[in-house]
Amino acid sequence: MSRVLIPAEGAWYHELKSIGYYGESDLEREIRQHLRSLFPDFWVFPFKKKVVSRDTADIYKPDLAMVRKDFSAWGVIEIELSDHDFDHVLKQTVCFVEGKYDAPDMAAYIQRQMKTHCGTSVGLPRLRKLLGDEIPTVLVIADAQVDTWKKQLKASGIDLCVFQIFKSQGGRHIYRTLGDYPAVAVQEAHCRRHQSLSNVIEVIGPFQFKKLRNKKHIDIVFDSHLTRWAVFTDNGQKYLRFMGKVNPLPPNATYVLFSDRAHKYYFRIS
Repeated sequence: MSRVLIPAEGAWYHELKSIGYYGESDLEREIRQHLRSLFPDFWVFPFKKKVVSRDTADIYKPDLAMVRKDFSAWGVIEIELSDHDFDHVLKQTVCFVEGKYDAPDMAAYIQRQMKTHCGTSVGLPRLRKLLGDEIPTVLVIADAQVDTWKKQLKASGIDLCVFQIFKSQGGRHIYRTLGDYPAVAVQEAHCRRHQSLSNVIEVIGPFQFKKLRNKKHIDIVFDSHLTRWAVFTDNGQKYLRFMGKVNPLPPNATYVLFSDRAHKYYFRIS
């Protein structure tokens, strides 16, 4: 049983699925209450439109869809309980990867949904162009981490996120999130390993750290894991030192450091 202590409150929060019962509609309702925090660079809205697979002719309906606010990308979201049969989850989401998305029909539907649920009006030509030019990403949000899901979903081009709910005895909720939530970079820089110090990387080019912890420590997400680094400069060059035993970044890969609008930091393999 997972639980979280909030010292300022003196209260323990227990994982909701371990103390109660809820369904997908309950999980979806919780997620929809926090869409702006989860997807700050996207408009997200209910998407109950039938999607037909090009390969198998299977038909399924996603739960949500998202449109990036600069109209450069869009995607569909399936919400699943972690104790559901994975074969069904995979079959359903692969249908969305292989789906036929009729741009004129889908654009009109998305236009209505965005106006109703996001309070924004978007022209049909802009939506038709987006749907005609861009293949949607497919994202699964589950209520707990399931290690066996991630690898199989990734192999089919599907991202996995976790939205875990905890509840106090007083009825308050807190949430734990992890996984492949989409992040939009507002600044980025290449990095390379230090020639002689394996736990140190050099940041190439200008990059500003606007959200540092005490002692100039910073948290950076890499491959769904939170890592901690110390920021320091030497002869005008900026470096990061891993606050652990072994640098988690692959030694022979090239990678990029980037931050989003909320000043959260990430590494990605480039």
